[in-house]
This record gives sequence, C-alpha cells and structure tokens, in this order.
Amino acid sequence: MAVGQNAEACSFQGCGRPFRARSAGVPLCRSHYDQARQGLPLRPIKAKLPAGLYTKCQFDAPPCDRPHSSGGYCATHYQQWSDGKPLTPIRGWKSQAEWGPTCRYGDCEAASHSRGLCNVHYGRGISQFSRDAILALQGGLCLCGASDPGQRGWQLDHAHDCTRGHSPNNYCQGCVRGMLCIACNRHALGWYEGTYLAQPGNAPIPLLEDWRSRRVQFHGDVDSPEVTVSYRTAGDASSCRSEGSARGSDAWVDGRLGVVGGVTAGEGVQLVQ
Repeated sequence: MAVGQNAEACSFQGCGRPFRARSAGVPLCRSHYDQARQGLPLRPIKAKLPAGLYTKCQFDAPPCDRPHSSGGYCATHYQQWSDGKPLTPIRGWKSQAEWGPTCRYGDCEAASHSRGLCNVHYGRGISQFSRDAILALQGGLCLCGASDPGQRGWQLDHAHDCTRGHSPNNYCQGCVRGMLCIACNRHALGWYEGTYLAQPGNAPIPLLEDWRSRRVQFHGDVDSPEVTVSYRTAGDASSCRSEGSARGSDAWVDGRLGVVGGVTAGEGVQLVQ
C-alpha cells in the first residue's frame, strides 16, 4: 500500500498527522520522523492557524498580550508548554515601537534589535547591563589579571556542559561564569578544557578549576540598568564559589607574565597564580 493510502496516524501523543514513515518500528508523521532521524527528542509540532484566525496568547495569569504563535500561546509560552514546564508570566514585554527605534544603552544610536537594545548590547539575552555588572563584580579584571581586554573587547564565558536544553556554543542565565579577554576565553580555557584535561595524568590546575566551577547569579531583569549579580553560594549544588571569594584569590593580581603550576596556557597566554 502506498504511503498516501495508509490511514495509520502518527503515534506521537496528540499529533494526529498522517503516517509518513517508521522509526524503530514506530509510525510517525513526516515532521516527527525527521526529528527521530536526526536523533532529537520527539516534541510537539507547531500547528499554525489559518490566515486571519491569529489571536493573542491565551495565558491569563496575568493576561499575556503577546501575539499568538502556536497552540493558543505566544512563542514563549508555547515553548514552556512544549518543554513540559509550568506556564509563568513573561517579563515586561513591550512592542518594538514602545521600546523606541534606537538602542537604550548609554549613548548608542544603533537600531534597536530586541527589548530596546541593539544586536551588540542585547547580547543573546545577557545584555550589556548584565555584562557591566559581572565585570564590576570581578573588580574589572580578567582571569589573567588584565584590566584591558584589547581590541576584541570582553568575552562572556559560560560552561559548555549546561543541561538546560541549548547547544554547547549557546548560553543561558544558568551557565554564565564571567567575563574574559579573548585570549583567556579561547586559548587558556579552550586549551585547558580540551587539550590539557584530555591528556591522562595531567593534574587539575586550581586557578582554572576554580574559574570553571563558578556560576553567576542574576538578580532582577538582566536587560535592566538596575540588574545586580553575585556568585552563587557554596550551598548551591551547581557552584562551589561564593561572592566573597572572588576578590580574595591571588588570581586577581595584575599581570600576564605569571605561570600556572609551571605550565604556560594556550598561545602565549600566561596566567597569574
């Protein structure tokens, strides 16, 4: 029997789409079969309403005025629902017109990209306001002790083993570790987490292990000038570093000419311990 003549439906709960192919013997529609073929967990498929039937999001505690995306919800509430999370209010949403046409960070006059910030200062959800707060918490110093990050500017460093559903190259509020110069971010930590730790018998370097264990805690709206940050406390299972320990380490002395445990990190990057 041809596929088009097969009345069997997709076995994913609540899908109801026509059968397209089988994965491990399970009948799936085209979209869920593509998910399975790529090794992805099966998730609900967005079903858009016909043109003219779009409404506002149906979340009402309090009412959400974001435009409808799928399943009766805006894009954010639909994502919460599809991830199996409880639906929660979305932080201060405004239309692009309400935010204004230009970036609201300092004297920046670039076109607004999201939440009233340009593409650079929005920073994929960790705004420049938050980055400034993180750098202030570090005393304005990089891991190597430098206060000037060079022409490439400060880099937001994050843990690459975060389990919150994003790719290793992306980041979320739960996996931010701090601000680094590009040399420390790409070469020192990249060398340590990749080449150095992959070699059997290499002992952990305390300075770099301490950095890898830290997590930044955001307080308030990450896109607001009033946002504050701290290091998660030692009682938090996701971190072993406290706010008070950040400035007390010898790692925060100025200079790039020190060597960690006799080992020079990366391409010409030398860290102070």
